[in-house]
Amino acid sequence: METAKSIDALDGLLVPVPEERLQDVLETIQAKLCTNLNAGASLLYICDAVNHELYIYETGSGISGAPIPERFTSEEGFLGQVVKERRALSERFSTKSLGNLVSSSLIQDTEINISAVPLLYQDQVEGVWCIASEGDVLSTLSQPVWQDFLYKWAAYLQSIRSRRYIQALLEKSQVQNQELITREEELRQNLEELAVTQEEMHRAQQLLAKQTDNQNFVIDLFTLMAAAIPANLRSLSRIFLAQLTQYFHGEGSVILFREDTHWRTLFSWIGKKSNLSFPADWSLPPSTEVGLEQSRKAGCYSASDLGLSQDEHYWVIIPYYTSTGLTGLILIAFLEPFPITAYDSKSFLHIGIAYFTAYERVMQTVKSTLEGIEMIAKASQAQVSIADINAPIESLPWLTEIPLVQRESYIASLKEAIQKEIPLWLPPESVATKELLIINDQFLQRMKWS
Repeated sequence: METAKSIDALDGLLVPVPEERLQDVLETIQAKLCTNLNAGASLLYICDAVNHELYIYETGSGISGAPIPERFTSEEGFLGQVVKERRALSERFSTKSLGNLVSSSLIQDTEINISAVPLLYQDQVEGVWCIASEGDVLSTLSQPVWQDFLYKWAAYLQSIRSRRYIQALLEKSQVQNQELITREEELRQNLEELAVTQEEMHRAQQLLAKQTDNQNFVIDLFTLMAAAIPANLRSLSRIFLAQLTQYFHGEGSVILFREDTHWRTLFSWIGKKSNLSFPADWSLPPSTEVGLEQSRKAGCYSASDLGLSQDEHYWVIIPYYTSTGLTGLILIAFLEPFPITAYDSKSFLHIGIAYFTAYERVMQTVKSTLEGIEMIAKASQAQVSIADINAPIESLPWLTEIPLVQRESYIASLKEAIQKEIPLWLPPESVATKELLIINDQFLQRMKWS
């Protein structure tokens, strides 16, 4: 019973955390494992995100400095044999193989017993866990309660590897942004066709039928948002919400971003057959926000939990956390309560990460672009004006500067640019004005030269 409680406590540590906090979590887990197994040291090797034959030392407990080896493949040495055979092995080694061993009363001899355990998830060795001890621990680890924990640990490592793989894709996509711009129209058409195809496919399937379906869907969302740039963020966000809502058979969905004590709507999507409507202003009750901060997971809430007095829907809230706390929310509306299992709750968090990491990257690009534009405007003595892109074009404050005979062609050309999501726009040659407009999903920024 005491062992089961200890392992339950370890299960509680297997939660998604930012990359910068991951090493602390893994060190804490291994320190507790050493205590539970009366072992002197613990080492963790994780499968490389790109090369699945390579395993790299991540972190450990009970040693300082890197062990020997720091990396290996399935064809190399004792640890490679563990991966190749997919079973736990144990051998005697010199303590020097652990690097600089931290002083421990649990290990006194110059030789120690090192047990290496493959962490298997869906027939893939996600990592190798090494335990340094004077006694044999493999018989203990063969118990069902330990086997269950090792499986959960392997699943946790798989999510880490998937996240790192996606991060590698994101970094690569930044280099390919120029090529993506030229293929924007083709990509948008393909993604819209994909959204329609997924809608037909998901209607024929049971909601969340298999765990692998969830994982593949989340990877699709990551791949979709990896292509996000300022010029196509609006269309990709709509496709993101359409896919998300249709996959879970919801009524509609909305993305919110925190601004001080209120939440600003970034994008929303409503099904054609739905009578759902979104409030103009989102102000969640403090109890709901505190609950999301404390639970660190997605949940299903009633309309009253969201402060929506005239609404009868149930809402799945997918939170997104940064170092400053709760930063973003994705809400999906349903006609009936949506059941969320323990696994689903963690899986939902990755959906929030898929969108908001791409959104933050695009906003940083927009910020850098605007800073550059402001420098150009200052250097060239241009007048700068900003207007809400959602406001009617006919209400733009600077339209009065355009002669009436030229205003119609000016408005028509600008509307076409906004519809096509062209990032930079110049007036038609027939309009006698020296200006440049920067167009993004939130506002129009005008530079006018006299």
